[in-house]
Amino acid sequence: MGVRESVRNWLLADKSKEAGQLSVQSRFTNESADQQISFVSMFNRLGDSAPSLGDPARDPYLRKIWKKEPICAGAVYSVVSKLRTLGWTLEGGRNQVKQWTNILHEAEDGAGWGVFISKLVEDYLTTDSGAFIELGKKFKNGPVRGLFYIDAVRCRLIGAGHMVYKDSTGIDIPIKPEDFAHFNSLPSPDQDLFGMGFCFVSRALKAVKLLLALHQYESEKLENLPPEGIATVTGLTIKQVQKAFDLYKAKRQSRDQLTFPGILWLVGNPMAPGGAGQVSVNLTAFSTLPEQFDRQGLIETYAKTLAACIGTDVGEFWQPERGGFGPSKGEVTVQHAKARGKGVGEIISSLERILNWEILPENITFAFDQQDDEEDLRRAEIQHQEITNVKEMAEPLSEEGGIITIQEARELLVTKQVLPEDYAYQKETVTTDTEPEGQTEKSWEEDRIRIHSSGRVLWTPTHRKQDVSQLLRDLKQYKRELTN
Repeated sequence: MGVRESVRNWLLADKSKEAGQLSVQSRFTNESADQQISFVSMFNRLGDSAPSLGDPARDPYLRKIWKKEPICAGAVYSVVSKLRTLGWTLEGGRNQVKQWTNILHEAEDGAGWGVFISKLVEDYLTTDSGAFIELGKKFKNGPVRGLFYIDAVRCRLIGAGHMVYKDSTGIDIPIKPEDFAHFNSLPSPDQDLFGMGFCFVSRALKAVKLLLALHQYESEKLENLPPEGIATVTGLTIKQVQKAFDLYKAKRQSRDQLTFPGILWLVGNPMAPGGAGQVSVNLTAFSTLPEQFDRQGLIETYAKTLAACIGTDVGEFWQPERGGFGPSKGEVTVQHAKARGKGVGEIISSLERILNWEILPENITFAFDQQDDEEDLRRAEIQHQEITNVKEMAEPLSEEGGIITIQEARELLVTKQVLPEDYAYQKETVTTDTEPEGQTEKSWEEDRIRIHSSGRVLWTPTHRKQDVSQLLRDLKQYKRELTN
């Protein structure tokens, strides 16, 4: 791409912002289907050989091959569905939280958060380029007003945080670092690769191709297709063999033998001298299964390889043979704990970092809701015990008071993450001539809110005060009783 063409594409990208379009991608406009087909057809002509790391043809190859192998496709679906159904929370100022809740729910031009996150996670797992997010802005350097998925196959990292996107029209559109966010798996330390990653499908590629070969071999056997090899026929000429096949096909069609092909008859001349009329057919296949081949053992090893490459427990997408017995309760618990770390945990932390550091305003915090009912119960029991311990330390032991003060009790509970951080600071009481005595000013915390992805308000400052008000009232009551 020449300098003049690059400048022209930069101007086109900026012009779309000036026109009020949130996205520079033409797929959200009335693009022609012919242009789409001509661009995508380039990927359909790829051969079976895997392009090397860093080759632009590698990502299209990876995207195509994992869909051909069912177990690998099941592993990808397992992770994508887990992230898609995972709830999340936004915490911050009331108005901004409501605004960004709508932006996240309307991501991908209104398709929704589920579709948006599914595409990102799939690209993260199946392309070395990783996942790309376009930050939709109505004008250049304006605030983010929409989030859009960018097809990783059409993206190319060019260094210094910049990226080039090939549109459906075939135009290379440069995108500046402030207009997109990007993350991938195992970014390469090789500076010539510009941060290209090494995704799950790349890590498992040799194993996937091996099992695809097994599927192909079994498919040929079940479909009565001859394997690739060398065939030798004695006692018949080529014309006689071809005539026998033509007669065989005609009889199958006349009898509608589409499922069971029947018998191919090859008849020689028994009267030929010296046994020359005896028919013999030999087929030597180029590739065969080794002796004592253990199909079940191979598949279980393959499933464990996929689990190691994707960073999850094999039980998430494959159930090994256990002699008729399923996993124990302890194994299920361990698998559940493992599933929250490694691969899935890496994706969760990457998404949270991208959203909190590169997309959302500074005073808004995004977090995935990874807790389940059992964990909530255990956490509630722990917090109850923490509150009880702190309460006993603050109870008056003599006229001088307890071991710690009420303020110190607040700070201790904040340290143990039982109370929000703002409770560690004593609110200042402001009295004026026009306000009743003891009335406090409204602080900035009163406008903060946390909203769940389901739309449920988890807490406001009022809710938080109600949660701990009983504890504070008890502590003050003990102090009054000691004074009296």
